Amino acid sequence: MNLGNDLGFLPLTATELHCLQGCAQGDSDQKIGEDLELTSGEVASVLNVVMLKLRVPNRLAGLAKAGRLGLFDQVNA
Repeated sequence: MNLGNDLGFLPLTATELHCLQGCAQGDSDQKIGEDLELTSGEVASVLNVVMLKLRVPNRLAGLAKAGRLGLFDQVNA
């Protein structure tokens, strides 16, 4: 199945990457939202979309897969 890139998942936006990075650092949805000027509900929604794009069932699995794929390196690039 071709999802538009060689990694096998839909590309993440800058906001999605920043939310994922905040989640990896252990920040709450509220803290991530304050940093990005989003509500905690919006952050939760963004992270739900990220998990769908990564094709994983939950945040923990998403963080593990994102680490394996090197997505955290893209946040600061």
